Amino acid sequence: MTSVFHFMRCWICWLLLCGTAAAFEVKHGNAIVRVDGVEDAQWKALEGMLKDQLTLNGGGPLSEPLADDLAFFARQHLIRDGWPEAEVGWELSAGVISLSVVPGHRLSVGTVTMKGATVLPEAELQKYLLQPTLERPEVNQKLPQWVAADLEQGAGLVQRRLRAEGYLNATTRLLPAPGHDAEMRRDLTLEVVQGPKFVFGNVSLIGAPTELDKKMRALLTEIPGSSFNEARVQQIEQRLRSMCAERGWLYAETTSKYELRKSGGAVDVVFEVVPGERVKISRVVTHPGFSKGSQRVLLGKFKPLEGRIYEAADADFFFKRALDTGMFALLDTKVVPVNTDKSLGELHVSGEETQPITLGFEIGFDTFLGGQAGVTYKNTNWRESGNTLAAELTYSVAGPVGFVSHTNPVFRNSPYALTSRLALEQFNLFEYDRIGTTLSFDLVRRVSGPLSYGFFFNSSANTVNTKKLTKPETGPTNYTLEGIGVNVIYDKRDSPILPKDGWFISGRLEQTVSLLGGNVSFMRTDIRGAWYKPLTSRLRFATGAELSNIMGAAASEIPIDSRVFNGGPNSVRSFAQRELGPVTPGGTPLGGTSALFASAEFSYELITNLEFAVFADAGSLGRGSNSSPLSYSSDFRYGVGAGLRYLLPFGPIRIDYGHNPNKRTGEGSGMLHVTVGFAF
Repeated sequence: MTSVFHFMRCWICWLLLCGTAAAFEVKHGNAIVRVDGVEDAQWKALEGMLKDQLTLNGGGPLSEPLADDLAFFARQHLIRDGWPEAEVGWELSAGVISLSVVPGHRLSVGTVTMKGATVLPEAELQKYLLQPTLERPEVNQKLPQWVAADLEQGAGLVQRRLRAEGYLNATTRLLPAPGHDAEMRRDLTLEVVQGPKFVFGNVSLIGAPTELDKKMRALLTEIPGSSFNEARVQQIEQRLRSMCAERGWLYAETTSKYELRKSGGAVDVVFEVVPGERVKISRVVTHPGFSKGSQRVLLGKFKPLEGRIYEAADADFFFKRALDTGMFALLDTKVVPVNTDKSLGELHVSGEETQPITLGFEIGFDTFLGGQAGVTYKNTNWRESGNTLAAELTYSVAGPVGFVSHTNPVFRNSPYALTSRLALEQFNLFEYDRIGTTLSFDLVRRVSGPLSYGFFFNSSANTVNTKKLTKPETGPTNYTLEGIGVNVIYDKRDSPILPKDGWFISGRLEQTVSLLGGNVSFMRTDIRGAWYKPLTSRLRFATGAELSNIMGAAASEIPIDSRVFNGGPNSVRSFAQRELGPVTPGGTPLGGTSALFASAEFSYELITNLEFAVFADAGSLGRGSNSSPLSYSSDFRYGVGAGLRYLLPFGPIRIDYGHNPNKRTGEGSGMLHVTVGFAF
């Protein structure tokens, strides 16, 4: 009577479940097995078993014994995976075996007990044991499902964890309770036999290349006394091979020798390196799918590697320089042997190009220039040449600014990039209006990751119109300004756009000349640097300084927009842009011949990408005649304040308020700045 009632209850459950469970099929040859009453997760456990049984049947005819076997095995699988009440009926009709499943209630894991002493906490072992079950989608984390395969996998994770700690003979065994309670919970015991511990003893090295011997031995000195396991040995072998490959021994092999004692203890290991031939790059080969212009750029960028021993650091440097052109979305390099000679290799470069043409529109606000709007155009592979053609037109309160530039990233197939630029500008923000046309040439080379330098020449024709300023205040009003110079930067920051760690220093020297009729003469130097240091995961400190000097001319002999200025979002922030120093009654900053600026700043990340900062600035502006590039005025002005930074991929949107603690007659108490980019 009880069994009849149990079957009827299961049949009713099956009828209820049929409305939600899907029907699944397995086909093998002409044989079809249809399964009803299971969910996706249950089907994944059954499908493989049914396929195996049909394969074992050898394509023979479907029969009642086969159907009964399939129902039996399906029920055993369901019971094993936590459905102890599962019932499976079968029917054979028209060459199709139909299995009707009534899963019943799901079994969950009850109390977990650890049997056997281990060095690891029981909570950690239980975490590994239940990890596969808890990783199943939509699993109740407090009531994990009973899935025998998952629990066996978890027991294996516990064993691997112990072996990672040096207990190489550790074993685990699942001991499920014989039944379950009224709440469908089944208790479980995991028996752990830890065994003896193995640790690294003496570790020695033979066969290392002379150039790498010291570095490899330094790596091995950290190993004795640590937990021994074969995976760690393999990791060390792989690291030794990687060290060889990074320096050109691309086909190096490593082996290890050791003996294990049953009682555990120290294991002496001898690592042997067979470096083989060191590979020299014979030539660079680009994928034929690249455009003509891209191939030209890649061959030019990677050309310095030809004829040199392969070194990963060098290849990575030129790899990044190629990406910097903006022509490539993805690049990959591989060294391929030349015929059978492993001492020679070709550097094969493959990847994907970016869409060369981009058109953008921008709108923004700056406290100096006010509202701004502009349009930009860029073609990174102009006329299939590999050169970049760019143009921009921007309009602000100060007037329109536009330019067209052309960049050859591998000028005459050399490591230098040449940029020529023609710009038109109107500036009428103060009590004068300047219209200028500038032609400039920049020849730049990045020597290494942090070091780059360049030479430049620029020539501009300018006209200044004013009804309010005097000649000494404006300087020359119709002038041609020509300059040649050099700039150098050494940049060890983790990011040039969003730096959080590292430092940089840069210098720029410009001398005016009269090659095309320039009528202004002076020399200008600019030295700038900054240091960034994370103090915690959220708190960062930064400090920076800049010194600019004009030598060989008095301020009144220099065009007003060519002078040096101080004050603004990138200098002493208690003043408006350019307004630290003499200002006319009408509000025109007059600038000077020397400017010094120094700042310190603490910033704290409130939430992701949003920082709060406090800062202190100091700076001065001099107008005397300087004879040294390190000259500056001792009349210092200060600023203290706070601000917010919202970090974006192109730099932070920055809002700062700087307070003027020693306000003088005619000066404000402080200044609010809204701009893009860090202060230094």
